[in-house]
Amino acid sequence: MRKKINGRFIMIALYSIVMTTLVMTAVFYTHLQKQVFSDLQVVAQLLSNGGNLEKSGGSLRVTLIDKDGTVLFDSALDEQSLDNHKSRPEIEEAFATGTGEGIRRSDTLSKSVYYYAIRQNNGQVLRVGKESKSVLAVLLSALPVVMGTAVLLSVVCLVFSHYLTAAIVKPIEDMAGDMEHMREEDSYPELVPFARKIRQQHEEILSAANVRQEFTTNVTHELKTPLAAISGYAELMEAGMVNQEDTKHFAGEIRKSAGRLLNLINDIIKLSQLDAGSEKEHLEVVNLAEIAAESVEMLSVNAKKNNVRLSYSGVPSARIRIGKELAQELLYNLIENAVRYNKPEGLVSVRVKLDGSEVVLSVEDTGIGIPAECQERIFERFYRVDKSRSKALGGTGLGLAIVKHICTLTDGSIELTSQVDVGTCITIRWRTEH
Repeated sequence: MRKKINGRFIMIALYSIVMTTLVMTAVFYTHLQKQVFSDLQVVAQLLSNGGNLEKSGGSLRVTLIDKDGTVLFDSALDEQSLDNHKSRPEIEEAFATGTGEGIRRSDTLSKSVYYYAIRQNNGQVLRVGKESKSVLAVLLSALPVVMGTAVLLSVVCLVFSHYLTAAIVKPIEDMAGDMEHMREEDSYPELVPFARKIRQQHEEILSAANVRQEFTTNVTHELKTPLAAISGYAELMEAGMVNQEDTKHFAGEIRKSAGRLLNLINDIIKLSQLDAGSEKEHLEVVNLAEIAAESVEMLSVNAKKNNVRLSYSGVPSARIRIGKELAQELLYNLIENAVRYNKPEGLVSVRVKLDGSEVVLSVEDTGIGIPAECQERIFERFYRVDKSRSKALGGTGLGLAIVKHICTLTDGSIELTSQVDVGTCITIRWRTEH
């Protein structure tokens, strides 16, 4: 970045020198032309008013042309050797308007011949000519000065650009070096939105890294428990240290641990898929009311085993963009949680209704409730209000995290209200699809 800025400073300086030289050369040359023609006009008028025409080897060339274009006199050359001048631009213009001007390049590129012609009272044309520098000669004469100035300015620009570049880049380097403690007033106003965005992304990356690390730790811990149980029971059985009655019990414990392990792996896979966001491309519009009724019917047996009543009420049709599989996953986790953490003879009510342009799903239970201080974290992965009770009931700690991810993926908003020993209600809202 520093090299680019330094290089651009030098290029700007050189470009400025070249453009200034060209402009000044053009201005000087224009002024030179006016001055030469002005001098020639004065000489021509003096000669026309009675000056003597003499042969001369000086810088001025005087020519007298008759009405038919014949050269009557030329101060520099033998007039007999000159051809007819009537077609010369300055002569033709003088015959027509009284005066004429013209510039013609000499045999050498460094000289140009300036001509001024004036028509006399007798109809003849008097022309005065003078050699002077061409625009190329003017430019070449200025070249040494231009080159010297360019070198000098380049050196000056190198020195100044070094310090200017350091001053320009310093706030950016400070911002990059310590993003967390960057002060916006020390940066450029134009960079403040960019800096805020970078800092936000930086914080999100750190947060995501912490979540992944915590998730990895939790997964490892959660997997160890059922695996340790399976391994322990299997070792006792393999060593023949278990009688026939205990074998059946141990086999049941192994089956429970394996089931818990399988559920945990399935939930982890589902979360990984939701994190990737790949399922968002395959979302389709479904009738949430039908899926909710099917889910309630499917989980009614499990509810009876837990001595919990399960009810459903809702509109005939409530269409949202979620996809059948995700809708079933969401409802299963919500209803299963409500049943698992309920009280004996408790009630779980599942409702689907329309509220203006929104579809509203609510799952309400009369269970143990969630303390106020735990409600903000209840949707975190592996977070449990009562860890010992949750594990005893077979929960993986990922159900509500999956629900939250599905809501985010499908642009749904989720709300939780709960009171200890009274119950919990989770409400989700989506935009209606037609």
